[in-house]
Amino acid sequence: MSLDSTGLTGIRLGEFIRQYFDHIVAEWSPGIENPADSPAAEPAIGERLQQTLARIADRVDKREAGADVRVSLTPSPASDTERMHDTVSGERRLLRQSIVAVWERIVGRGIGSPELDTLDAALDDDLNAAAGSVRGREHLLRALDRVSDSALTSADLETFLGDLLRITLEAADTVDTCAVLIREENRLRVRAAVGLEAELSAELSVAIGEGFAGLVAEQARPVELPHAAQDSRVNSPTIRQGVKALYGVPMILAGKVIGVAYVGSLSACEFPEDDKLLFRAMVSRAALAVVKAQILADLRRTEGAQRFLAEASREFAESLDYEATLEKIAHLAVPTIADWCLVDLLEDGRLRRVSVANADPQQDSVATRLKNRYPVDPDAMIGIASVLRSGRTEWRDRVQDDVLERVAWDADHLSLLRRLKLRAYILVPIVAKGDLLGTIALMTAESGRRYSEWDVEIAEDLARRAAMAIENSRLYQKAQEAVRLREQVLATVSHDLRNQVNVIGIANRLLRHTANLADPATERSLNVIERTSQSMQRLVNDLLDLASIQAGKLAVVATSVPLRSLIDEAYEMHEAAALASGVRLVAACEPNLQVLADRSRILQVLGNLLGNALRFTPIGGRVVIRGEAAETDAVVSVSDTGCGIAADHLPTLFEPYRTIARSGHSGSGLGLFIARGILERHGGRIWIESAEQRGTTVFFTLPRQDAPDGRH
Repeated sequence: MSLDSTGLTGIRLGEFIRQYFDHIVAEWSPGIENPADSPAAEPAIGERLQQTLARIADRVDKREAGADVRVSLTPSPASDTERMHDTVSGERRLLRQSIVAVWERIVGRGIGSPELDTLDAALDDDLNAAAGSVRGREHLLRALDRVSDSALTSADLETFLGDLLRITLEAADTVDTCAVLIREENRLRVRAAVGLEAELSAELSVAIGEGFAGLVAEQARPVELPHAAQDSRVNSPTIRQGVKALYGVPMILAGKVIGVAYVGSLSACEFPEDDKLLFRAMVSRAALAVVKAQILADLRRTEGAQRFLAEASREFAESLDYEATLEKIAHLAVPTIADWCLVDLLEDGRLRRVSVANADPQQDSVATRLKNRYPVDPDAMIGIASVLRSGRTEWRDRVQDDVLERVAWDADHLSLLRRLKLRAYILVPIVAKGDLLGTIALMTAESGRRYSEWDVEIAEDLARRAAMAIENSRLYQKAQEAVRLREQVLATVSHDLRNQVNVIGIANRLLRHTANLADPATERSLNVIERTSQSMQRLVNDLLDLASIQAGKLAVVATSVPLRSLIDEAYEMHEAAALASGVRLVAACEPNLQVLADRSRILQVLGNLLGNALRFTPIGGRVVIRGEAAETDAVVSVSDTGCGIAADHLPTLFEPYRTIARSGHSGSGLGLFIARGILERHGGRIWIESAEQRGTTVFFTLPRQDAPDGRH
C-alpha cells in the first residue's frame, strides 16, 4: 500500500496511530508466528491489535492534554489465552517497532522521547493484562514457579533443562518421556532427557529436517503426532517401541529457532490442551534460559562480574538478616559494577531506602539531600516509581539532560541530579513469587561506564537472589514467631493440665481409703481412674518434654552410671507387663560398661522403646534389650519379633506426632521424637532397622566413661 505524507506536519501520535492503523498492521503482521498456520487465527489477532492500538492512542491523547492517563485494560478472552501466552512478548516488541517504523517513513522524523515513553507504558499495560489471563491457570503457575526456582538455583544449563523436564513429567499425567535439543549451527544436539529416553547420549544430534525434532525445527511451529511409533518421520528407536502421542515445540527467540523440546505418551493418542499449554510455557521459559545461559557464559568471562555474583551469593546464604546483607551487597556492587547502588524496599505500601553506596564519598551529602528533600514521585513515568508499577526492568545506557529534567521536581532538584554526573543506570524490581518487594538501582557516574544487556542480566540475577534471601528471611521470622507462640501455649497448657491430673490422682487415692473396696464395680472404677490419670500424666510430661526439646532447654544431668544397672532396672519395670502380654522379655549386657548418662532420662528412653516393643509383639514373641561396647560409645538395642515397619515409614519416625498403626495399635507420636532429643543432649544418636514381618530393632548410643583412650 502507498504511503501519503501530505498534511502530516504537527500530527500527534495518537491521531497518527488511528489514521495509519492498516499500515501498522501491515508492518507488524509478517513478524508474528501463527502456531495454527491457518487463516482462522488472523481475525482474533487483528481484533486484539486494533483494541490495543485504540487504547494506546487514547492514552497518548490524554497525556498530551494533561489529563490523567490511567487506562482500564480488559484482559484477553479465555479462548485467546494460549496463543497470547506464547506470543505476547514478541507481539509487544514488534508492535512498538512497527509504530516507530511507520511513523519514521511517513512523517520523516523520529518520535519524541515523551511519546515513546507513553507508548512503552501503554504496551506494558497491555502485556500485564495478557499475563493476568494466563495467571488464572493454577496448575500452570505452580509448575512455572518451580521452573523459575530451578532457573535461579541451577548451576548450569543442563541441570536447569533436566529440572524442567522432570517438572513436566510430574505435572502432566500423560507424559512418559521428554527431551530437549539445542541448535548448534544446522544440527540439534541432545542436552537433557528424562523418562523413556533418559539414557539418550549428549553426543546424539540430528540435522534440521531430520527425524521428529528436526521436523519441528524446520517448520518452526508445534507439531503433534497421534501414533508416533508407526510414523515414518520418527527415527528414535525408543519412541518407535510404543509411544503414541508425540508433541514437539520449537524454542524460538527473535524469530530464530534455537532448539526443540518434545514430550511423548505411552497411553494417550493426543495430549490435553492444558498439558500442551503447560509444555509450551515451559519451553518458552527454557528458550529464555538457553539465551540467558549463553549470555552469562560470556559475562562470567569478566572477572569482576564473577567475583561480585559469587560474593553476593555467599552473603545471601550466610545471613538471614536481609537488610544487613543488602547493605553489604550494595557496597560490593560499588565499584565492581556500579558507581552508585541504591536498594529500596516496600513495607506496607511505603518505600524505604535500606542501602546507599557510592564510589565518591564527597557525594554523600548530595545523596542525603536528595533522599530527605525529594522522595520518589509515585506518578513518575520513569525511574523507581515506574519500575514499581510495571514490575519490569528499566535501563538506559546513556542518561542525557532531558531525562533529568523530566524527573526533577524543581530547579534545585535538577541541580542536585546534575551534580551526580550520572552516565547510565539499571533499575531492576525485586520480585518473589509474584510479590513486588522493592528495587535495586545500579548507576554509573565518574567511571563513565556504559551499561549493556550483559549488565542488565547481572542486575536481574542479583535482584532474583535478593528476592529469595528476603523471602527466606521473612518466612524464617514468621516460623520462629509461630514456634515461640506454640511453645508458650504448649508449656502453659501442659503445666495447667498436670495440676489437674495431680488433683485427679490425689482424689483417687482418697477414694480408695473411704470407698467400699469390697464392691468389685467400685474397685474396677477406681482402677480405671488410676490408669487413665497415669496415662494423662505421661502425655502431659511428653508435651512438656516436647516443648523443652524444641526450645533447646531440655534438662540433662549426666553422671557415670553402670550400663547394666540401667538395663536391669528397665527390665524389672517391664517384666510384669511382658508376662501379662505373653511375651518373653530378655536382658543382656557386657560387664563393666560405664556410661555418662542422666539415669532418669535414659530410663525414660528405655521405657518408651520397651513399651513400643511389647505393644507390637504378638503373644509368644520375644523382646530383647542388649548393651554392648563400641570404640568410644556403648550401644543399646531393643529388638522385637513383631510385625515390623515398612521402609517408606522409617525416615519420618522421629518426627513429632508421627504415628504408624501396627496391629491395631498407635500412640501419641511423641515418644521417639523425645527419645532422640534426650539422646542428642547426651551426645548420642538413635536409629531404627526394620522390615515388614521381620521385626524391629532400635539402636542408640551413649558415651562411655571407660573409653579405651580416655575419650568420652
